[in-house]
Amino acid sequence: MNSSGARAHARRRLLRLACGAMLRSDRHARFDSEGWLRRRHRFRSGRLAAERPIGSRALARAERLQREQPLALVEADGRRWWWYRDCFYWEDDDLSVEDVIALVAERERRRRRRLERAHAALHAERGPAPRREPISREVRLTVWRRDGGRCTECGGDFELQYDHVIPVALGGATTAENLQLLCAGCNRAKGAAL
Repeated sequence: MNSSGARAHARRRLLRLACGAMLRSDRHARFDSEGWLRRRHRFRSGRLAAERPIGSRALARAERLQREQPLALVEADGRRWWWYRDCFYWEDDDLSVEDVIALVAERERRRRRRLERAHAALHAERGPAPRREPISREVRLTVWRRDGGRCTECGGDFELQYDHVIPVALGGATTAENLQLLCAGCNRAKGAAL
């Protein structure tokens, strides 16, 4: 591939990633055991089956590795299957190992925030909405130092605001653990969501 072709490929890949590269969970993926004396293990997902099975030692080694970094298992029909942190995923966006790590981390952040939001909503239903208390100087300085005087979302340092991770209206406290620095744009984009 010439240099202009490589640049075009890189641009298309970045465009796909910017447009929402998807890493889809595959709950039907698994390793099936074959054989009696010499156990072999073949990756399967629906009708797809890996061409070659692997031995028990190789499977045990892969199982240890996938807890630390994504392992590409099979490529077929324009898709690639990954094994990472005891879950199987597939994608058709030509993702790298770093892309998979980032997308799985984003999934986990969303799941945690959804759970925090559910707990905060439950807390809000059980009692009256707490009154907003001013943020003490000590807490403001702690948050400023921890976040390095920059927006935790975009890294900007203009029009910074103290934002409650769990909004006060949903039962969030005014503590250093529940505050973060956001620029005005990121704070508006977040709104009252978690």
